[in-house]
Amino acid sequence: MAVIYRYYLRNYYRSKSFYLIFILLLIVSALMIYLSVRYLPKIQEIFPSGVSLSSPMKERILLYIWAYVLSDIPVFAAVFFSSPAISSEIENRTAFHIFSLPVDKSVLLIGKYLASVSASLIAMIPYFVSEVATIYYLFSFLTAGTYLISAGMVVMFIISVSAFSFLISSLFNRNLYAYITTFIIYFVVFSSVTFVLQLLYNYDPFFLLNSAASIIERVFINISPGVFSTNLSLNAAGSSDILRSLVVMLLYTVVSLVLSIIIFERKEVK
Repeated sequence: MAVIYRYYLRNYYRSKSFYLIFILLLIVSALMIYLSVRYLPKIQEIFPSGVSLSSPMKERILLYIWAYVLSDIPVFAAVFFSSPAISSEIENRTAFHIFSLPVDKSVLLIGKYLASVSASLIAMIPYFVSEVATIYYLFSFLTAGTYLISAGMVVMFIISVSAFSFLISSLFNRNLYAYITTFIIYFVVFSSVTFVLQLLYNYDPFFLLNSAASIIERVFINISPGVFSTNLSLNAAGSSDILRSLVVMLLYTVVSLVLSIIIFERKEVK
């Protein structure tokens, strides 16, 4: 597995997809740095004149904005690195050589999965570094505990969405189908179900991956732009919300990987 991991990780960080995501994150990081420095004084203007924001509150609001911008980027990284992970082996006919190796298919899949997750995490480094540096520059302090929880949930989200993308990839023999299906399920199906349940029943579908991923920013301020509610505050999400989102992501990871292995074990190259 270690050999497989190193081989595919090298392929990932040499690929055009990795450089595309890496450059995209550099651009987004630069834009966020500019907006943070330029518009920090205007945060106060968002709230009524009688509301005075302390420096820690402004820091949390700014961290919320940085986390909110980051929350969907792991999906794109997962689509680039994970969605074609299995389907590409069939489409490019490399499976003829790989399947004949004396290596269990489950070991091959897990090794490739770990490489995909690692490539996504490496691509995120510029954004994390820019965020921490900007907060320190503007406030001379950083609420380390809350930030580490948010960063940890980002890592968990990358792990879960990559596993889910592997599951989608195992269903198809064409990369394009895997790409499109992953995007449709996450950005259309999940978002539509969330919108309908919140609008009609005022119910938050916590069991959906996109809802669980919102904890990335809600650890700073428990506000989700998609929630139809007037009872919102600037308090952070509670430990129960964090634990529930963590459990949901873990379930997506385990179930997706198990199903991926089962499907991959039965795949044949024709």
